Amino acid sequence: MNIPSPTGSLEAWLERPAEPNGVAAVLCHPHPLYGGSMHDGVLDCLARVLLADGVTCLRFNFRGVGASTGTHDGGRGEVDDLLAAIDWIRTCEHPEQLWLGGYSFGAFVAWESLAHGARPDRVLLVAPPVGRMPFTHRLPGCQVDVFAGDRDDFVDQAVLAGWEGVNVHLLAGADHFFMGAWDDLARRIELAIG
Repeated sequence: MNIPSPTGSLEAWLERPAEPNGVAAVLCHPHPLYGGSMHDGVLDCLARVLLADGVTCLRFNFRGVGASTGTHDGGRGEVDDLLAAIDWIRTCEHPEQLWLGGYSFGAFVAWESLAHGARPDRVLLVAPPVGRMPFTHRLPGCQVDVFAGDRDDFVDQAVLAGWEGVNVHLLAGADHFFMGAWDDLARRIELAIG
């Protein structure tokens, strides 16, 4: 499916759970310039947990990825893509609550969208590259859960430890890609949203 965007359209994938709970989540994929897409395995892990909990999941490809029109914009235009996806799901699915989720670069885009009118009820950030990308300091205004490995070379552990206003869930032994730790990541997400 495709949804309207500032550059034309975004390739998207909507998954509905067997027993919806009134929550819809928009999920953002990792860096487009390094092969990131809505079909990423870590994002799939997040979606599977959410779907099992009754959350409707919308994944989409940022501009220039897959069948999405436009070209990569370093995060600025990708925030606009996310806002377009949020508008679409609010209009078409009418969720009682809206959650945002993102992995790596997608976590950065989800975080930055908070300053541009996203207004989610909850945010789930997986391996946000704090210290590598310019995460703006702000109090989020909603519950934010961060899931990261303590062996993640893309996450500055000191910055993560001092991140104000978020709940940090640190996975022992996990790297940025959660190699061998997807089951552990899924359990940690389940516990956080349960």
